[in-house]
Amino acid sequence: MTAGRVLARVAAHFTTKDPSDVLEPHALLVCVSAEAHKLADRSRFIGSAQMSRAALAEAPDAPEAITRGEFALLLLKAATACGYDWRSEDSEQTRALQAGGHA
Repeated sequence: MTAGRVLARVAAHFTTKDPSDVLEPHALLVCVSAEAHKLADRSRFIGSAQMSRAALAEAPDAPEAITRGEFALLLLKAATACGYDWRSEDSEQTRALQAGGHA
């Protein structure tokens, strides 16, 4: 579920920050690392490197020329497949996704 949580947070970021821009090749790695680092502060049991690896292993491949917003939808599907239900969180990311029509 941790991998799914990281992917959901990356999806929220891609939805709120320049969603119509084409996804840059490095953006997934950078955002996964950043979100895992944020989440690691809340966990005594797993570090950000482990969370990053787990999330990247579950992340879909990015089709060429896909937008950040379109890729966010693929990330949400992957997060759900990991057992994560992002709608259960009361967070800024969840509100951003719901406002974007992805509820």
